[in-house]
Amino acid sequence: MKKLITFLAAASLMMLGTQAHAQLVVGAGYLHSIEKDKYVKSDEPKPNVEHLNGFYAGASYNFRFGTFFGVAPGFYLNMLFQDKQLLDYNSQALNYSARSRYTEIALNLPIKLTFNFEINDNLSTFAYVGPNFQYGVFARSTLNGSGSVLGINLSKGQEYNHYGEKGDTNPFNIYMGAGAGVQVGDIQFMIGYDHNLLNCSKVTDWYSSRNQIKAGVNFVF
Repeated sequence: MKKLITFLAAASLMMLGTQAHAQLVVGAGYLHSIEKDKYVKSDEPKPNVEHLNGFYAGASYNFRFGTFFGVAPGFYLNMLFQDKQLLDYNSQALNYSARSRYTEIALNLPIKLTFNFEINDNLSTFAYVGPNFQYGVFARSTLNGSGSVLGINLSKGQEYNHYGEKGDTNPFNIYMGAGAGVQVGDIQFMIGYDHNLLNCSKVTDWYSSRNQIKAGVNFVF
């Protein structure tokens, strides 16, 4: 046991000794989420699919060990939106429309294992893989309906908290992420994908998954 502890300590000191440098990477970009919901006991093979768009922003700290490899823990904020028309009916006696709006805010703690390959002094490529721990802090849907019956105007709005006590969504999620990009000078262009690992639904016999595609620009300091 003492030999194992000594070996691990020596290996850690060697990694620290061979650390080329540490980089602060600040970035933002476009985020597209694909949500799939399915009733587990149903024979219907195709789940219900919803698409949400938004953006992400945050920073990571890339600890480089040696020439090629590194570890980059980070902190990011996601925001997703959806706005869709549910109903639109018009006649001489009745006019009615209903629209749903959804907003989501989530905190993300990714831990990336990075690989970097330098082509020349101003150009390099990189790739990463690793888990992303997410916690949702806000997820609300607003349903607005408006219309008129024989010239009498009617309107009604209702709000639903998906993370609330009676909500249908689990705020905690884990993704396995991967991505790649190119660095030109101090600017990185990257694309990435996060694959959902947990059931996001709190409703019995329902399974909900969320996969994410991202593309953005990072600045290296």
